[in-house]
Amino acid sequence: MSASPKRPQRFEPTPIDSGAVENLRYIRSTIEAAHTFTTVPGKGCIAMGITALAAVGTESIPAVTPHWLAVWVGAAIVACGSALWFMEQKARAQGLSLRRAVAKRFFMTLAPAFIAGAILTAALVGRVDREIITGMWLLLYGTGLAACGLFAIPAVFTAGLAFMALGTATLWLPPGSAHVVLALGFGGIHLALGTTIVRHHGG
Repeated sequence: MSASPKRPQRFEPTPIDSGAVENLRYIRSTIEAAHTFTTVPGKGCIAMGITALAAVGTESIPAVTPHWLAVWVGAAIVACGSALWFMEQKARAQGLSLRRAVAKRFFMTLAPAFIAGAILTAALVGRVDREIITGMWLLLYGTGLAACGLFAIPAVFTAGLAFMALGTATLWLPPGSAHVVLALGFGGIHLALGTTIVRHHGG
């Protein structure tokens, strides 16, 4: 009798153990963290600039001028909401998620400046000239942007430095100049940043 042919040996794939999976996840997260945050929305920055200019116009109405702080708090809420909406739209168009590592670093770097600004405003309003508060807003916001610029496109870092310079100068300006500086800063710099991003970084 002839010997029956041998069946070919089957080689089962070796399962990846949990340690290897964790290493792969770590490598992936490290690569993501090293990427540049390109989802800063140019259209969102433009919307923020327009909102700021609208706030300047609103507070110039004599009956509204005493309520300038409420006007700017409302403007900040509208501006942040607009920026986040445009950011989400840009992220979807790029096929990216705002929950990735580099996006989280961007937001976590910017958040402390907003929190510090809110605390200092609550403590100082009514105690110091409005120009001091305006300068503080611009300086802290610029500090946050400059820090975020380490993870974002270079234009964000440049805008942060511009805000810081304008905020520093504002601390020594005479009373009555706050609304002009706010128009130049939150209005003008945002418009310039937004236009740059739209032209050179995909909208």
